[in-house]
Amino acid sequence: MTSHAAPSLPATGKTSKTRLPILDGLRGVAALIVIAYHIFDSDAVNSVNHGYLAVDFFFMLSGYVMGYAYDDRWSTMSPGSFFKRRLIRLHPMVIVGSILGAIFFYFGACGLFPLVDRTSFGMLLLSTLLGALLIPSVKSMDVRGVGEAYPLNGPAWSLFYEYVANIAYALFLRRFSRRVLGVLSFVFAGLLTYVIVTSKIGTIGFGWMFTGEHVWKGMVRVLFPFITGLFLFRLGRTIHVKHAMILTSLALLIALPMPRIGPDAMPWVNGLYECFVIILLMPVIVLIGAGSQPVTRSGEKACDFLGELSYPLYLAHYPIHYVFYAWLNNTQPTPGMKTLAGIGVYLSSIAAGYLVMRFVDMPIRKQLARFAR
Repeated sequence: MTSHAAPSLPATGKTSKTRLPILDGLRGVAALIVIAYHIFDSDAVNSVNHGYLAVDFFFMLSGYVMGYAYDDRWSTMSPGSFFKRRLIRLHPMVIVGSILGAIFFYFGACGLFPLVDRTSFGMLLLSTLLGALLIPSVKSMDVRGVGEAYPLNGPAWSLFYEYVANIAYALFLRRFSRRVLGVLSFVFAGLLTYVIVTSKIGTIGFGWMFTGEHVWKGMVRVLFPFITGLFLFRLGRTIHVKHAMILTSLALLIALPMPRIGPDAMPWVNGLYECFVIILLMPVIVLIGAGSQPVTRSGEKACDFLGELSYPLYLAHYPIHYVFYAWLNNTQPTPGMKTLAGIGVYLSSIAAGYLVMRFVDMPIRKQLARFAR
């Protein structure tokens, strides 16, 4: 393992930068872990128990890549141009995810989601529009009745906070020195530790509801990893190891499926584990991913594919899971049937993510790219 300077960036800010394929690949690995986490979330004990920490990893990757892609462009790029680029990159899938959620909505109706059968078509259209605009639903407009800020596609909550972080970067964070970013990272590490350790259940599982507690803790949840990712980029140092994709993927595949730590009467023990993963382990993984390259050309192609798949997969899979949850609740299947159905849901989610990536997300972004020039 060696440490070295990060890849240099051209002063022009054009797109001829050294790519970061392992970080792209790790984004895909994290997305695949999220799919498994949501499938096992129907069990009494989730076998991918800390899979939700993949979201925190996404936020840290976002901070690092934001600095890498945009820090050197501000002499020729306005905030308006930046926001246009981010909208083109992020929002087509937000809209697609909301529409997919609406399409699958009534398939997951009976016996599990209390408000589905009583939701009018007009309310469904309104909820679809709110989701497409990334406007959180208050309790009175939650058409599924389980408290999600985005009831047609639950994971969209993290995109709300991603937008918050992007806006903060364009207006404030990009102007801060490396020292200031380091201080902010340290401060938010303390706040994050407080939020996790003092939680009644000892987790960072906040942000997915639109309540006062979830909003302020969700802000802490996104700002620590995002600021830390940006700070890591500004440090200008990375870690190079051989077989980095395999090693960093294994780190995620061990840390995120880890069973809950400690007894229920001492939730702070599990909280300390989550602090370790987010505050210490994830920065190391990012630095290794940024400082290493795939060993083979096929490995690089695999990383590219996983990176392209990750975002459509993340926002396309959950409507399928709603149907799966309702089926489990209504049929009470045998363990064997449940296992087969879970495998089917996992593969269907990947297939849906690929189809959306190939025929919707990529073509739409290609058409919209000319408006970002």
